[in-house]
Amino acid sequence: MKNTNKAFLRLSVLSLIAFCSLISCQKNVQPASSNTEPPEEAYHIVRPEFKDDFVTYDIAQDPKGFNLTYYSDIYSRGFSWLTSQDVNETELYLVKSDKGEEADFSNAEVINGQTVEFTVAKNGTVSFKDNVLPSAKGSSGSFDLTLHSHKVHVENLEKGKAYSYKVGAPEHYLYGAFIVEKESAKTITAIQMSDAQTKDASKISYWRNTFTKSVETAGEDLDMVLYNGDQFDQNMGSVSGGSPSKPLRLQMYTKALDVIGDYKRDITYMTSSGNHEPSAAYSQYLHSDINYAGINADGCYYSYDYDYAHFVVLDTNSINDAQINWLKSDLDTASEAKWKIVTMHISPYSTGDHSNKTENQGIVEKLTPIFSQKHVDLVLQAHDHTYNKTLPYRWDAAGYTTTYNNDEVVNLNPETEVVNEVKYDKNPNGTYYITTGAAGHRNGAAEEDGIWAECYYDESGELKGLNPNKTFTTNKYKNEVGKITQDNQYEPYTHGGYNSDQHYEIGDPASGNVNAAMFGVLNLSETTLSYYSYTVYGDIVKLFDTLDVLKQ
Repeated sequence: MKNTNKAFLRLSVLSLIAFCSLISCQKNVQPASSNTEPPEEAYHIVRPEFKDDFVTYDIAQDPKGFNLTYYSDIYSRGFSWLTSQDVNETELYLVKSDKGEEADFSNAEVINGQTVEFTVAKNGTVSFKDNVLPSAKGSSGSFDLTLHSHKVHVENLEKGKAYSYKVGAPEHYLYGAFIVEKESAKTITAIQMSDAQTKDASKISYWRNTFTKSVETAGEDLDMVLYNGDQFDQNMGSVSGGSPSKPLRLQMYTKALDVIGDYKRDITYMTSSGNHEPSAAYSQYLHSDINYAGINADGCYYSYDYDYAHFVVLDTNSINDAQINWLKSDLDTASEAKWKIVTMHISPYSTGDHSNKTENQGIVEKLTPIFSQKHVDLVLQAHDHTYNKTLPYRWDAAGYTTTYNNDEVVNLNPETEVVNEVKYDKNPNGTYYITTGAAGHRNGAAEEDGIWAECYYDESGELKGLNPNKTFTTNKYKNEVGKITQDNQYEPYTHGGYNSDQHYEIGDPASGNVNAAMFGVLNLSETTLSYYSYTVYGDIVKLFDTLDVLKQ
């Protein structure tokens, strides 16, 4: 049976989203004695309601941009936050408890971390005190800003136990609680999303809505968030009603974490860097404490195991020899993993506007042969703001995908098997590539500021456009068995499609522009991989597509 302690961790999700029943949820749990550790089945962590603070970008003594991650493995945690430069302490207070702010910290374990002082000049240059890392140039703002990045981690946490923590400085503490995974996970559940591209106070609420709906949809067994980059929009100008008039890009990254912060203090948030992150140099490094394999100003790369699954996070802004050599070695080390999952930003295979750019072609040539050789099961992509799901691709000795042979399409459709009314691809011989739209206000069919909110589901469940003067086309959804060559030129072979007289079948290889925010939910067991993509419009969440894979 799936971890019962996680069930209690998620009990409050629906009530919090609906802003009701919080008190009744708390009444269902008997309080434990203050000096007695509660049994596992009594763990119950309640998330606070959100604070409607979308304008303030100032970073002072209160912890800002707080992030909870795995540090080295799932039995460790990394804590990171930013403050003004007058806060020097980096301390973590940790106790075995599920009470969060109400926990007794009088006998807490106190763990000292690292305080990194850095300055972001108004020309965008990031420099570090004591030359902790080399200086790097990002995008400009309207002022200089010196801050402290606080990082602290703890390892060898006890399996299946609840911990409460506080970080920060006196009178400015931030509190939270989390439950450590059990030793043997029956299932693993992750949310995957990307490209929120939070821009200003009027747009950032879209990102928060998508995030909350994804947590609600994933349910009580949620283990982690996989975020594939572009946390903010580098092309932002002034922010009306806020301070300063033109925030630095780093502040936008911080703000994007703050608006979901209260809701994710018990959820690990594992990020990769997008192509917008370099405009805020070192933004990924400064906002997370992870045992990185490589740190660049443009992004970082790392990996971690979760029982029978191995997760790899790549930096597609800096695909250099060091990262490629590390990737090969890392995947060799994980050769016994039942599932190998890669998350990255720039997509090797996509039907979006970026698909034939030089950067995508380089990634196809450098990375996808490795994924094939090392038997990666799934690559979760981003960048194009479209939906795309491929057949399982493999590379042959000549360096081309085996999706074609002498200009003829090779049928890579694997054998299928129905188990409990679910149709699975059985023992596929290749790697699936999925891009799941954008999590914020922009999407593949969008104009400059995006039009994802200009659609809705009617009573019959059909997606419609709000503005009669704009055409909302559903015939862009098409099934495809692609012919993808080494230079990444995409030639679609359509069979059927999503139009007025033939409905797109969920589960087929597909691509299309989606005028709605999107996210995905990944579910793993030792023998199955399922990925469900969803669209979000306001309070409406709809299943969009599925991938189900069976290994025997």
